[in-house]
Amino acid sequence: MINLRIRVTGLQSFINATNRAIAALDEGAFIEVIAKKCKNRAKYRAPRKTGRLIASIDYKLRKDSFTLSCDAVNEYGEAYPEILEFGLSKYIPIGTPEHPRVYKSSSGKTAHLPFMQWAIWRTLQEIDKIMKETVLKYYH
Repeated sequence: MINLRIRVTGLQSFINATNRAIAALDEGAFIEVIAKKCKNRAKYRAPRKTGRLIASIDYKLRKDSFTLSCDAVNEYGEAYPEILEFGLSKYIPIGTPEHPRVYKSSSGKTAHLPFMQWAIWRTLQEIDKIMKETVLKYYH
């Protein structure tokens, strides 16, 4: 007859790390990481002529979501981020987040980049990687 004795060490520290990770996720740590990444990517892709647009990109956290916003106004007091993002004018062709420079028309114009849609779309492409990095911080 063979008897084996197995001792498991570190189980309590693993449980504590798991509890810290769960608490942080409940408090919105994952949502905040995604919101920051979206904000940074939107600022990276936004037009830079005066810097007003980039300075006005921000996010607001909620319990289980966030809102990415841009409330820039030009020197005449007119809001213009929607025009740049969604192409609310026939003179500004807009691409899609997946193909930001492709504009389907007979004019052959190069499309303007949708900076906020692209930032969210691109970040959601890496959601698994971001989740893994966020959770693993609590185990080191």
